[in-house]
Amino acid sequence: MLIRAASVLLAALMIGHMSAYPWSSASIAEQARLAGRMKSVLFGFAGQTTTYWNLYFGWGVLVGILLLALAVIVWLVAELVPYAPRIVAGISGVVAGTSVIGAYLSWRFFFLPPCLLFLAIAILLAFAILALILPFRAQASEERFT
Repeated sequence: MLIRAASVLLAALMIGHMSAYPWSSASIAEQARLAGRMKSVLFGFAGQTTTYWNLYFGWGVLVGILLLALAVIVWLVAELVPYAPRIVAGISGVVAGTSVIGAYLSWRFFFLPPCLLFLAIAILLAFAILALILPFRAQASEERFT
């Protein structure tokens, strides 16, 4: 249940991210001017040319898609708990660690809501990892003493 709850929060994070589309406000004159300038300034890399707006906009869409994919993957991984709890714990650890980094980056560069969602995801997955690992530690202790 903890892993599934983390998956739901990842989906909420994606919805929150995509709700800010197109990630600028045309109603504020200064932001509209900046977005217009980003659309006209070219950026070249590896022999290709695009605008700063295309990079900004495309990256925003890609992040939303990646968050959705991660939410689905985490949901599906929860199905594996009865069959491979240690592997699920490892995968959960990677996602929890990434979520801690996401929380820091959101706090440092973005906004409080995604920071809090990332923290909640990390906490849920940390508890899930404990629930998955503790039975193995108890079993290993018993085996050493028998």
